[in-house]
Amino acid sequence: MSSQQNKKRTVPLWRTVLFYATLTVFSLFAPASAEERRGKIETGSFVKISGEILAGSDISAVAGFSSFLVIGSDEAVDSDSKENYIQLLRKKENGYAVHRNILLLQGNQAEGKELDIEGIAVEGDSVYIVGAHCLKRQKVKKAKNQEKNRKKFQADRLKEERNRNWLYRVRLDKEGNELERQRISLREIIRQDPVLDPFSRIPGKENGIDIEGIAAKDGWLYIGFRGPVLRGNYVPVMKLKFDDPEKTYELLYVQLGGRGIRDITKVSDGFLILAGPVGDGGDSYQLYHWDGKDVISGKDLKDGEHGRMHLLGDITSPKKGKAEGVAVLREEETGYQLILAYDGAENNDTVLQYFRVIRP
Repeated sequence: MSSQQNKKRTVPLWRTVLFYATLTVFSLFAPASAEERRGKIETGSFVKISGEILAGSDISAVAGFSSFLVIGSDEAVDSDSKENYIQLLRKKENGYAVHRNILLLQGNQAEGKELDIEGIAVEGDSVYIVGAHCLKRQKVKKAKNQEKNRKKFQADRLKEERNRNWLYRVRLDKEGNELERQRISLREIIRQDPVLDPFSRIPGKENGIDIEGIAAKDGWLYIGFRGPVLRGNYVPVMKLKFDDPEKTYELLYVQLGGRGIRDITKVSDGFLILAGPVGDGGDSYQLYHWDGKDVISGKDLKDGEHGRMHLLGDITSPKKGKAEGVAVLREEETGYQLILAYDGAENNDTVLQYFRVIRP
């Protein structure tokens, strides 16, 4: 080896300057990280409501209809826990007032007392209300002895309440008077689907079938599942037409970081998805924008055919409250004006809350 080759190489100063200048320019135009792409969520005041809110600590769904809000509870709400209602709240200058209660179902012991309302959607004069379609396992209770609590985990203790298996369409006039009502069940579609069927025999809060959200857009319904969350954190959304569900349904998939869908609502360029824990865990609640296309990738897909998700931000719930419903009050170029509904709120003054979302 020559003495020239043994000499330490030095990099000319101009090359060093060029290298760092290139890095700087690249960083300016490179795509932002997921964290940097987040939108901004501004928490507003709670909604002032006058009148009696039925099962106010168990509100699970909210949607806008004409000059009203439609809300529903996931628990039966009369004194005997048999009658299931949705309520119309009329817009007032300083909030909302209870306008009308609409009885959907009077439960019984054989079919189950609860419709278990989990999602409400509106398109035109139609209000869609969906039940959870899930199996139920009783909770472990400290007041019971250990052996009785242990038996609750046995397979023969699982319970199917048939009244949870309904999807309603209720047509209303502009004043909220009922014009027509129909209902169908999605249970057989779920049982015959090769993806969903295995989960139809698992309780909802244990990653089994658990419907929690519904959106209506362009004549189609988009039904969001809290569970199951599949490998790769894929969550199913069932797309179908109410008048012909068996022939029109298909499954689309979204990804929510291991969370399930707690509600879904339409916007002009897709949907907003409220995401939260599948079971009773402490995962945070988040808000996503979804363009409505299947997010499962494939080498056969062309540009624009693959679905896109954007995390808009985290939702901070009030004490003991769980974010269960979202409604869009106004859509703007820069973001959205929303109302969120909370299950488990301490009183009627913390049932609904205003939010503003600024797009990333």
